[in-house]
Amino acid sequence: MAPKDKQHHILPLLADLIGRGDGTFILKPRLPDRDLDTWISVGEAAKVLGDIDRRTIHHWLGEYLVYCRPMPRKSKVSLKSVLALKKATLDADFWDNRELQIRVKERVNLAMKKLMESAMAADDDRVEHSHPNKLTQP
Repeated sequence: MAPKDKQHHILPLLADLIGRGDGTFILKPRLPDRDLDTWISVGEAAKVLGDIDRRTIHHWLGEYLVYCRPMPRKSKVSLKSVLALKKATLDADFWDNRELQIRVKERVNLAMKKLMESAMAADDDRVEHSHPNKLTQP
């Protein structure tokens, strides 16, 4: 195995290996969402951003990274936002330049608003409208 500093980091595998129980596996690809965005785990995001601490990723959620919570204690991060942050941080002045940070934050806020609106629209479609005062009508 190559030393840690010599290892190359590649994008996370966008598929899951499903064990069959007999020592063989099935490769099940993860299907991207509508706008070709893929949701990855916090650990995968940390690896893509350069093996940083997962706790750092949690601090950046919603500020520098677009995320969703499919379960109360589980966060998924948008691969598109991870790659955008990685590209932005290639500039050595990113963490010192407030304007560059604000640009990334605005993109994240816009994406989070779109995500929230689409989730609310989906919830509205699922709600069955009841008829108030149905019993009191003649």
